[in-house]
Amino acid sequence: MTTIDSRSYYTRGDSFSVGASREHIERALVGSGATEVRFSQRGHLNAIAFRADGRQFRIVLSLPQPRVSTAAGDELEQVSGRAATVKTQELNARRFWHAFALATDAKLAAAAAGVATLESEFLAHVVLPGNRTVIDELEPVIASAYRSGQRPTLTAAP
Repeated sequence: MTTIDSRSYYTRGDSFSVGASREHIERALVGSGATEVRFSQRGHLNAIAFRADGRQFRIVLSLPQPRVSTAAGDELEQVSGRAATVKTQELNARRFWHAFALATDAKLAAAAAGVATLESEFLAHVVLPGNRTVIDELEPVIASAYRSGQRPTLTAAP
């Protein structure tokens, strides 16, 4: 029996640059009929916006941030520590974007096969009138329902 080393470059996504994964995501979205695909970044937040099936979608992603050590060391340790942090951030970003590309592929494949609709696969990210997404609107409602133990009341605004 052959085993796959989960630390291999391919399975970790290390061999895919952030740019290559983003290009893959854009090509996949456009290939599935999406238009106006845009990427933006502010700090550790990244957003992908696109239009498809008469809807606008916006996915906001927060890249994982490495833990910062506050321990004081000599200057050489601090420099090598910063270099290691930069390398770790790069590897984490590569893995993150590769995983997001795979997730996007899976969602688009489900929609293409008729297993789901594009809207149901990306429902949390549908932009509503007022420029908020479904998840922006529902997260506080869901949190409140869990706190209270009561089923939330969802009503359409007049």
